[in-house]
Amino acid sequence: MSTRLAEQSGAKAIATTSAGISWSLGYPDNQLADRKIIIKVLDLITSNTNLPVSADIEDGLLAIGENMDHLVQDLYSVECLGINIEDTQNGKSMSIKDGSERIASVRTAANKLNYDLFINARIDSWLRNESTEPEHLISRANSYLTAGADCIFIPGLTDLKTCQIISSHINGPLNIMARTNAPNAEALFAAGVKRISGGSFFAEQAYGITLAGMERFLKNGILLPNNEANISYLDLNIIVA
Repeated sequence: MSTRLAEQSGAKAIATTSAGISWSLGYPDNQLADRKIIIKVLDLITSNTNLPVSADIEDGLLAIGENMDHLVQDLYSVECLGINIEDTQNGKSMSIKDGSERIASVRTAANKLNYDLFINARIDSWLRNESTEPEHLISRANSYLTAGADCIFIPGLTDLKTCQIISSHINGPLNIMARTNAPNAEALFAAGVKRISGGSFFAEQAYGITLAGMERFLKNGILLPNNEANISYLDLNIIVA
């Protein structure tokens, strides 16, 4: 459904969120470790949209005995055109060397299939408050780009000065995640950011409104008042038709 809403809003591409998919299936984020389930969801998404789809595949979600060839083959089979892949292992940021090797293994696997997979390399050290110095982020980003990444994603980063420093010193585009009270798109683009992601925000917002409505209904049998964000039964059917 969120794919249809993204189309309706005018989006030119679809990017999934691991949290949104996990919550919709009844799992906490980062605990839906069965990649085959994620691939089935991606298959449903790619089969029901003409827009390009990029998938959040966390750390690759490899089972014991698997390698990135297995992941990439799955992505190729459902016509997924891009991925976000993290540089996290067991809850901690990987070394630059290990993170680069992860990116390189994905690119090598894609090249074997002649598969032009867009790799958005996610750097988690800022979000985890581990290594936030621009010099470190620049070094890590350029290593990932050399290894085969197409774009660098640094969630948590919204400071305009830091965005400008990093974007002007890396050899590829910079992607950040929108946050409440963060600078607007115009300011971020002026600072060199090329892509802004919504993360899990829209899922959080949708579930929050639904929960508030349910609680009110169960308390007094009254529905939340309609507002400009409501979509009618008829319009929802039209959107998904």
